[in-house]
Amino acid sequence: MPNRIIPLIICGGAGTRLWPLSRDQYPKQFLKLVGPRSMFQDTILRVSNRDLFDKPCVVTGEAHRFLVLEQLAEIKCDADILLEPSRRDSGPAIIAGTMFAERRRPNAVVLALASDHLVTDNDAFIEACKTSLDAAVGGQIVTFGIKPTGPVTEYGYILPGDAIAAPLRIVQQFVEKPDAATATRYIQNGYLWNSGNFIFRTDVLLDEYRVADPASSDAIAHAVQHGIIDPPFVRLSQEFFGKATPASIDFAVMERTTRAAVMAVSFGWSDIGSWQAVWDFSTKNEDGNATRGSVIFEDSRNCVVISEKTMVALNGVTDLAVVVTDDAILISHRSDAGGLKKLISTLKATAPQTTDRHPKLQKK
Repeated sequence: MPNRIIPLIICGGAGTRLWPLSRDQYPKQFLKLVGPRSMFQDTILRVSNRDLFDKPCVVTGEAHRFLVLEQLAEIKCDADILLEPSRRDSGPAIIAGTMFAERRRPNAVVLALASDHLVTDNDAFIEACKTSLDAAVGGQIVTFGIKPTGPVTEYGYILPGDAIAAPLRIVQQFVEKPDAATATRYIQNGYLWNSGNFIFRTDVLLDEYRVADPASSDAIAHAVQHGIIDPPFVRLSQEFFGKATPASIDFAVMERTTRAAVMAVSFGWSDIGSWQAVWDFSTKNEDGNATRGSVIFEDSRNCVVISEKTMVALNGVTDLAVVVTDDAILISHRSDAGGLKKLISTLKATAPQTTDRHPKLQKK
């Protein structure tokens, strides 16, 4: 079917906000945090209907290539795997994947998805893809704006503008992560959460990027052209890819283009960027405790506790995140994402090995 959407799964980043489980070399998309599969596996399965989606392309780093292969094999799925030689943020990653997709099928429609996001209503997600397909074919770069459930400070926001064709609107403004008061005002004024997921025609996105940053566009094109095919991988050329300017896709294209459109959606989305979010989406016992591993509670409520091996017992506490790995233990207020961010900065400076390599990888 020539009009099938090519899923482009962006599988980079470190996800250190979920330390100590998530590390630079074992990031959160590969963790089984709120169900039997990892978020990467769920993302792949979400686009596995071959009536609508073509074979996916995964963009990841050298350090994660075997994790990708292992997790694809676990769910019996296949993908093209494009390897970045260095991190250049989401802009160059998406552009490289789009160029690869364009070589596979000119003017194809691509759905760019982060590999570390949770979606609880897959049917609504599929309907959103179908609804936005015509607009993408027609030349719009459509982003999914999530209908907020509250004034969250961990997400960027989008202000929808004039209607294009229901339910699509032009993007009037992208804004960065706000403070609590600003987030409340955004909710009152109709802003949407920025999911960072897009659907577009390959030639449209590449033309917009070429206008915005011609030097980086040429560098990435050469990186793809001179990439080394090493089945099942395609290794982008370090010589050329390293010349691309690091930038998010929002900054590189979406904040500059006149083709940006937003569709308000509600399909149970989260980027699972904190232990609070893990607790929110986990199954809990009658006292509100979410657990994985060997855990015992006495007079304790609303905690999230994950232990990879050691028995953990909690007594007389509430609202904690307790996470135990072979080489580290985290004890934190469940909702204190800001404090954990500061802690990670301290760890990177004083004990960088604890934020880099996961003990699971030491055993391989």
